[in-house]
Amino acid sequence: MTAKTSQSQSLGEMFFNLSQAITQNRSLEEFNLTRLQAMTLSKVYQHPGVSMSQLATNTGISRAQLTRLITTLETRQLVQRKHNQTNRRIVNVYGTPKGQTVIAKHMQLIQDRIDAHVQTLPPEEQAALSTHLHESMRLMIKAKIIDPDTKMSLFKG
Repeated sequence: MTAKTSQSQSLGEMFFNLSQAITQNRSLEEFNLTRLQAMTLSKVYQHPGVSMSQLATNTGISRAQLTRLITTLETRQLVQRKHNQTNRRIVNVYGTPKGQTVIAKHMQLIQDRIDAHVQTLPPEEQAALSTHLHESMRLMIKAKIIDPDTKMSLFKG
C-alpha cells in the first residue's frame, strides 16, 4: 500500500468513525431527522441563500431527491425557498428561526457528546488532542478537504 493510499484510507476511516461516534442515530432521532436531512440542513445554515443547484452539488444528491428533501424540511418549517430576485429561475434556500433552533440544539448535543468523551482523557492528553486537531484542521483546509469559511460556523464557543 502506498503512503498516498494509506493517508486517504486513514482520513476516510477517521471521518467515518468520528461521524459515527459523534452523531449516532440517537441524536438524529431526537430531532426527527434523517442523516441526509441533518446534513442538508447544516449546509443551508452554513451557506444562507444557497441555490438548489449548489446545494445538490454540495450534498452530492440529485436535484429531484433534493427537491423532495427540501419540501419535507420546508413542511416542518426548518427552511424556506425563495426565487432569486435577479433570476427567477434560480431558487435559493434559507433557514428559518425554527430551523436555527433545531440546528443549534443539534450542534450543542454533538458538542456535549464530544466533550463527554474528551473529558475521559487526562488533561495533558486533552491538550495534545486539541493541538493535533487544530493542526489537522489547518492542513485539511490547505489541502481543500475542508472549506475554511464554514469549518466551525455551526459551533459556537
